[in-house]
Amino acid sequence: MGPFFGVLLLGLSSISASLAAVRPGFNYGSDKVRGVNLGGWLVIEPWITPSLFDNTGDSRIIDEYTFGQYQDRAKAYRTLKAHWDSWITEADFRAIAAAGLNHVRLPIGYWAFDVSGGEPYVQGQLPYLDKAIAWAEKYGIKVIIDLHGKFVK
Repeated sequence: MGPFFGVLLLGLSSISASLAAVRPGFNYGSDKVRGVNLGGWLVIEPWITPSLFDNTGDSRIIDEYTFGQYQDRAKAYRTLKAHWDSWITEADFRAIAAAGLNHVRLPIGYWAFDVSGGEPYVQGQLPYLDKAIAWAEKYGIKVIIDLHGKFVK
């Protein structure tokens, strides 16, 4: 078992309490999947959230890795927390359901579950993943969790 598999298991066990409350039933054989991507929330990317990167004033900050690497960690965390608090909210889940959508794709980085080997990623995403799952349950929306990251041997 490699380190990536261990991170995956750690991540899945971290959200198991939220998942226990979710009823996974969906008739994929006959019901139409109608969904939307919630990218840019728990994984930041400059093409989705350019202001997060531009506002640092540091041209070396080009991705989430360098976001934590080249600026004060407390400042990086405050910036990300403000973003996590506002980018997607319960009102968005209510609107998604009202629009007739029944699925959301929710990207999240492996670093939300495990940061090791001196990686500069900023953590704090897990409470928002839990909120998203609870909101989805409340509004009858299924969640596809898309674990992001690069595995290097």
